[in-house]
Amino acid sequence: MNRTLVLVATLSLALPLAGMAQPTTQTANLSAPMTPREVHSLMLSAHSSAQYQQLAGYFHQQEAKFRAEAAAEKAERDRRAQVNAGLMQKYPRPVDSAQYLYESYVANADSAALQAQHFDQLAAAPTQRNQQDATNTQGKL
Repeated sequence: MNRTLVLVATLSLALPLAGMAQPTTQTANLSAPMTPREVHSLMLSAHSSAQYQQLAGYFHQQEAKFRAEAAAEKAERDRRAQVNAGLMQKYPRPVDSAQYLYESYVANADSAALQAQHFDQLAAAPTQRNQQDATNTQGKL
């Protein structure tokens, strides 16, 4: 009797939750971030404005991620710089490693920003060419 009651209670709670979870997993698959392998293959085969915009969006996300990590590491670097454990610290000091990591994140963010800018320009180039062609054909008529 107790097993049946527990089974009924579990099923009555699990079925509505399973129905609610299904649409969220479907939308999560549609907006899932691209993997580096997918980005690389898209970079090799991209030829349309939409594909260039997709690549630019990926690199904008990467830039934002690296900038956030750099900001967190800068706070950690500043915190470590306040610690004066001793005048004769061994090298590399903890503040040095935080500084190197901060600089690495900034460099990665700058690189991602350049890539995003490049793909933004490629995405905008066809529309600019179409506008130039339209003005050229109007001038010839």
